[in-house]
Amino acid sequence: MKTTFSSHLLRLAACLVALTLLVSLVGCGDPDDLTLENTAELKTSTPTRSPTRAVPSPTAQSTPVHLLVDAEDLAGIVVRFVHPWTGAMSETLERIAAEFSLNNAWDIWVEVESPGGETAMLETLEEDAVEGDLPGLVAAYPYQLGYFDGDLYSVSLTSYFENPTWGFTEEARADLPQVFLDQFTVEGNLVALPVAPQATVLFYNQTWGQELGYESLPDDPDAFQDQSCAATFANLQDYDEENDGLGGWLMSFEPDVLAGWYYAFGGDLVNEGTLSFNNDAGHDAFSYLKSADVEGCIWTGRLSDPYYYFAQRYTLMYAGTLDLIPDQTAWMATEGNQDEWIAMGFPGSDGETLVVDGPGLMLTADTPENQMAAWLFAKYLLEPEIQAEIARSGFTLPVRESAIELLDDFGTAYPQWAQAVDLIEKADALPVSEAWGIGQYALQDAIYRLFVLDIPDNSSIEAELAPILEELDATILELVEVEP
Repeated sequence: MKTTFSSHLLRLAACLVALTLLVSLVGCGDPDDLTLENTAELKTSTPTRSPTRAVPSPTAQSTPVHLLVDAEDLAGIVVRFVHPWTGAMSETLERIAAEFSLNNAWDIWVEVESPGGETAMLETLEEDAVEGDLPGLVAAYPYQLGYFDGDLYSVSLTSYFENPTWGFTEEARADLPQVFLDQFTVEGNLVALPVAPQATVLFYNQTWGQELGYESLPDDPDAFQDQSCAATFANLQDYDEENDGLGGWLMSFEPDVLAGWYYAFGGDLVNEGTLSFNNDAGHDAFSYLKSADVEGCIWTGRLSDPYYYFAQRYTLMYAGTLDLIPDQTAWMATEGNQDEWIAMGFPGSDGETLVVDGPGLMLTADTPENQMAAWLFAKYLLEPEIQAEIARSGFTLPVRESAIELLDDFGTAYPQWAQAVDLIEKADALPVSEAWGIGQYALQDAIYRLFVLDIPDNSSIEAELAPILEELDATILELVEVEP
């Protein structure tokens, strides 16, 4: 239990406060006197999935200086790509980079580095910054670059993205769900490209729910609490004492889960200028959760992973990311549980929603040629066929709608993944701002404080919640404004 909310978070600020969103926009000179030379002929033999070599138009009058690149000058450039993923996802990115390096029309080579997680990646980037040898492409959250205190800058991708020669066609742009782009659009600038967004959903045991007498999903707040309570009472009434008090929703204090409830009750984290929870959405969402807790219909587990609880019917539903699906599937098989389980969104007053989040692809400031080489590989990672490969390996959402049809067999094998894909139009993205980089941990602590309080009845919840949310907003503001 946290004894002093502000003091704990002030200590947290020592390592997080420097997370400042530094977006260095590449300047645009006057291109009126500049012309582009036609590039050399394309390779005579280009694999089907190889990117088409861009041929700049000599009549382009408004092309920014950093896009006035001769394709021939890209030959031989080596792009270092550093990312945080491990396991199957890392192996897939290695293979994709090798294919690109061998087959791309510009003779660009990509070297992929996977330090082994976000923390290890930041440490690697810090060493690179000291040595003056930064990678050209990084998969990270924009607020994480503030950690480098000006030693590592990213560039705006808007002009790359919209450029008719080097960027995405209108058809390709329409193929990208807006929610993925909105997450990385800051003050009108595209600061990163979405590449492997992960979704946080609710996993629900539909078979057990039907046995409890519910034919419909718990897709609104009343139904969610009713079914959570019914599962809890069912376990109290059976002959297994080990499951007494269990059965309802397995509480999670993960920031993305708390954000999911906040969104479901009408909250907005991306479009508001400041990060605030002391509002109607915050009061409605967290008083709702605490009410279910007071009624004894949700509970907190001791195990770090939910797989065993779900397979044993200790919880009717829990919140998690899509990459938990293979492990949960294996646990169900190991425990001999043949229940049908599904993925659904967070139910709230604004309907069902899921949360999407994930690192974005950022170009580091360098020469126009080096930046262009990194951009072309980043763009390649968003090709539909490549997106299908990434989604398979990481259980992520494809950022191209046209990639979904390439994943029919994958959706059949893992229906929970397919159910989440069907909810993309209802998705809300987590912000990539400095305020969220710090504030997510403040939110986590605040709601934990609420849940450890012994509140006798629902009528007392608001009196306890109000000062917690007020202090939460003040603490976030204080932490964001503290100078490093």
